Amino acid sequence: MSGVLGILLGSGSDERQIDLPISYYSFANKYSAGEQYGADGGYFTSLSGGNFTPATWQGRTIRAVIHDYDFYAATSRTLIGLDGYNAAPQPSRLRINGTIFNLSAGSIAWATFVTGISFSPSPTNNINWTSHGLAVGDPVQFYCSGGMPTGITAFTMYFVQSVVSSSAFKIAATPGGAAIIFTGSGSGTRYGYKDPITAFEAYGALSGNPFASLLPRSVVITVASPATVTAAGHGLTNGKKVQFVTSGALPSGILANTTYFVINASTDTFNIAPSQGGAAIAASGGQSGTHTLREVVSVTVS
Repeated sequence: MSGVLGILLGSGSDERQIDLPISYYSFANKYSAGEQYGADGGYFTSLSGGNFTPATWQGRTIRAVIHDYDFYAATSRTLIGLDGYNAAPQPSRLRINGTIFNLSAGSIAWATFVTGISFSPSPTNNINWTSHGLAVGDPVQFYCSGGMPTGITAFTMYFVQSVVSSSAFKIAATPGGAAIIFTGSGSGTRYGYKDPITAFEAYGALSGNPFASLLPRSVVITVASPATVTAAGHGLTNGKKVQFVTSGALPSGILANTTYFVINASTDTFNIAPSQGGAAIAASGGQSGTHTLREVVSVTVS
């Protein structure tokens, strides 16, 4: 099951709207039961299929936005996952549909880190990491307890520039950038962090679900000019943003995973427009499969 989260990223005057797909997961065993909603970059096995094009907040890439419940423990958790470990800036709160979630200090999560890596300085400029499993463009960080090689800064995010072998690679300061030249091999214990993500979380008692409206709804689309979307008791009002996915094919004029605006809403039907205040969209041609509607909701990160 899936829905859509539009996330308004607050970074001073730099604010922008980004639509992110949301996945849904429920769990239950003899110890606990709950639900999990979230947009993720592929880091939650339970939320696989919710991948999104990474968004940024103040220069840091957002990897996940999750809200989950544990019904037996009567607790809830809301979190945002950002790339990097021991990195700045750090978010302090999320606001979802007017509800504010104050975030705790970050803790590393969803990362592989190892000791025993080594640095081969210029002219080789290789990072030696046995069976690293990395690909070009993957993010990495490093730390040496006794001192870093000159040219590599502790806990700075780097990117795999080229894969030399299954146990060696070069790094760049930016994706696709030139290989970094460094001197010295560092000292003390050498740590490597593979695709590190830090979670900033808010915990609380079981409460209302800010993503409840994101549960997907099956819809019927009538091919006409304008196209009519039918979903019994959909609860949507004019100006709401929606997307569609399908198990088959949508009618011509309507694209999957594309944001539209609700217009002419009634109890069970509505039309859609490509922009706020725009004209209703016409649909034509054939269609097949089951169509699912996903609503877009805004979250402010600060």
